[in-house]
Amino acid sequence: AWAGTWTPDSDVPGSSALFTIIASLPGWVSGLTLVLTTSLSCCAIDTCQTAMFASLYDLVEQKVNIWVVRAAVVVLNVPVIVLAMQAPDILQVYLLADMLACATILPVLCGLSARLNFIHWIDALVGCFGGIISVGVFGQVYLGNRHDGWRLLLLDGGLYVDDERVLGAFCFAPVGSLVFMFFFAGLRMG
Repeated sequence: AWAGTWTPDSDVPGSSALFTIIASLPGWVSGLTLVLTTSLSCCAIDTCQTAMFASLYDLVEQKVNIWVVRAAVVVLNVPVIVLAMQAPDILQVYLLADMLACATILPVLCGLSARLNFIHWIDALVGCFGGIISVGVFGQVYLGNRHDGWRLLLLDGGLYVDDERVLGAFCFAPVGSLVFMFFFAGLRMG
């Protein structure tokens, strides 16, 4: 808006404001911008895949053939690609990533605490999945039906809805992950 290429009353959505700026630039500048942006995005994906490979290889304690771990990374990328192709808005993809991070960060951080050395990696993993499950359960209770409740995991309506479902989802994800993690640790230790 400050560049003068987009106004709030135009028929172009605000999420496309960057493209209105790029369209007003000379061809070589917009081409260079798109190439560099694509390169940056590819580098981020490459870094994510390398981190997944290293984490999986360490998780199996390097006892599995390296090609099996690489194949597992490829298989894990399939749902991500399918979800990205179905998402109508890039904000929805980022919200999903934020929801997954919110559901998994506390069990991971608990593993760094010396006071919580009784927490095993399987407890943290159950806690991560439990955080995701708790969002679906919250959505089912809050919205009153199973279908809409579990669709809350995808945050279909985005951030701007008329009720507090998004706030509740982001609050229940970390709390649910801790509850599941400590509950499973208690069951495991007997």
